[in-house]
Amino acid sequence: MSLRRLVGDLGRLCVQAASSQTGIFSSASTRGIHVSMRAADSIRDAHRQGTRIAGAQVETMEGTTGAGVQTAVNSSSLDARLPVAETLKQQFDGVAYNELPLVYIRASKNNTLVTVMDNKNEVITSTSCRLEGFKNARKKTTIAGQTTGVAAGQRLVRRGIRTVRVQVKGLGPGRMTCVKGLTVAGVRVVSITDHTPLCELGPRPRKIRRI
Repeated sequence: MSLRRLVGDLGRLCVQAASSQTGIFSSASTRGIHVSMRAADSIRDAHRQGTRIAGAQVETMEGTTGAGVQTAVNSSSLDARLPVAETLKQQFDGVAYNELPLVYIRASKNNTLVTVMDNKNEVITSTSCRLEGFKNARKKTTIAGQTTGVAAGQRLVRRGIRTVRVQVKGLGPGRMTCVKGLTVAGVRVVSITDHTPLCELGPRPRKIRRI
């Protein structure tokens, strides 16, 4: 008797559950409820993948922008800009070119050094960013390089030197601002020569690791 009652109760529960489900779907259909599909990727997954920017291809290495682009350069007047044998005898303010004082600018990444020498390789004056009052990280700024150039130019003007040649070495921040400082001080720069060493083959590679 108890078994029949248990089976009957179980049957009634199943009928009630089926009727309740049909009522929910019927009411949902009458109300016009639309259920959207769940997105395949979550917001967290999209954030981890990053945003893809459509457009130009991003360069693989820093500093290689435009490496694959060839630009036409007019080299017809290049020979006229290079010095010749007659240039050494050319007069600048009454002084021959090869007798002009030479300003050596050593532009390192942390400092800018200026040394002025005459045609007999004797030092006239020398200065640097540190000697002009710049310390620590301020030495490797463009303002420090220009100030050093102005100071060196003022020393040359006091000695009566108004026309010089410039030789630049290094790729530091005070590379061209130092030359600008010389001109600001009233010194005429006749020529600028770049003597920055560039290694073509680079250092010897490491020995191949054998496993």
